[in-house]
Amino acid sequence: MEKIFTDFIHYFRNTSKQFPDKRKGKNTSITMEDIVLSAFAVFHMQSPSFLQFQRNMKTKEGRSNAQSLFGIEKIPSDNHIRDILDAIKPHYLQPLYDRGLKYLKDAGVLDRYRYMQRYPVALDGTQFYSSEKLCCTKCLRREHNKTTHYLHQAVTPIIVSPHHKEIIPLMPEFIQNSDGKEKQDCEINASKRWIDKKRSLALPLLFLGDDLYAHEPFCKDIISKGDAFVFVAKEASHKIMYEHIDFIARAAGLERFTQVVGRAHNQELWEYRFINSVPINGSRDALKVNWLELKVSNTHTGKRGYSGAFISNIEITLSNIHDIGLIGRNRWKIENENNNTLKTKGYHLEHNFGHGKNHLSEFLPTLNILAFLFHTVLGILDGNYARARAKVPTKRFFQDMETLTSFIYFTSWDILIAFMARDRDSPMLSISDLMDISKL
Repeated sequence: MEKIFTDFIHYFRNTSKQFPDKRKGKNTSITMEDIVLSAFAVFHMQSPSFLQFQRNMKTKEGRSNAQSLFGIEKIPSDNHIRDILDAIKPHYLQPLYDRGLKYLKDAGVLDRYRYMQRYPVALDGTQFYSSEKLCCTKCLRREHNKTTHYLHQAVTPIIVSPHHKEIIPLMPEFIQNSDGKEKQDCEINASKRWIDKKRSLALPLLFLGDDLYAHEPFCKDIISKGDAFVFVAKEASHKIMYEHIDFIARAAGLERFTQVVGRAHNQELWEYRFINSVPINGSRDALKVNWLELKVSNTHTGKRGYSGAFISNIEITLSNIHDIGLIGRNRWKIENENNNTLKTKGYHLEHNFGHGKNHLSEFLPTLNILAFLFHTVLGILDGNYARARAKVPTKRFFQDMETLTSFIYFTSWDILIAFMARDRDSPMLSISDLMDISKL
């Protein structure tokens, strides 16, 4: 899989040729594929200045890394990129997300995420733009202290596993300003649209989410599609359900299960209470769900590390309760490993790369998350890329890449990554050596 990057860029070019082009007549000297790949290159390299550096290199040397790494023949201006991409809806990028998942599936990696016969998908909404002045037709509007705030938000699903650190980002679904004014209505509706589309995932899914998702219509929607869920369920928003649980607890008691997890000084005590088939609300024909409470404490100090409760449509038994509790806790990865990474680890999701008048505010974040997905694919499947990333912190890795590509011409992506993956005590190389991957 060492040539995966070249294959992906080739597929990217062919796919982007089919994107709608608002230009007419002879004003198409720069191809659509050069425009889209130029935008992707900025996110993939995590360098807002990448294109300018490559324009300078092309002017001075007659060649650039934009061409050798991404196949970009003519580098468009930033304004030209924004103008053309503003007319393209983000769903045109779906085949590229599918391609990324296909690499993982073909390599058998996706099957490693299968859990309880399903693939866990964590859902969560995140805000990636806020302004009191700049807005577009896609902006959500919120009133606070007599001030109007213009926002962009999206649901950013990911595939997770309690046994793997890496998360797999999926195609986002944007929260639309036509959905309503309350956060719950907007985020839930966007999640429903994502589930309806399933973003080309022909897989049995297990949805994870916070208390926002643990309400009857959404749960029924998931069940109707043959999927499963494990959602956080707080007492404050499920008072009648908890009254029912408390009544049974007092009258007959709840089933309990205790397990010690971990080894030596990292041992934890996981304590469960659970009950199956309780009404989620007080309506006459309320959906029956299965409830479990989990408390985690350190076996040596007794200090409580976690306390929470979940509902699920999966029947809870002594043989699967730990699996359900474990995957339920994994929903935190969508905040820490996904949303936090996109905002603070070099992807600059909250940066306004271009607002546009039509679809730019959605197309560019979708392209940005695609870069995150492809970095994940490379990190799992490309040995040199994984070794290069392991040598330095993430931020420095991309800073080093920016510096190298700003001053040195690399004939291919494989040459660049092989060079960055070299051991520190490897023999010194001349610039001409960078033409030959065998010397790396």
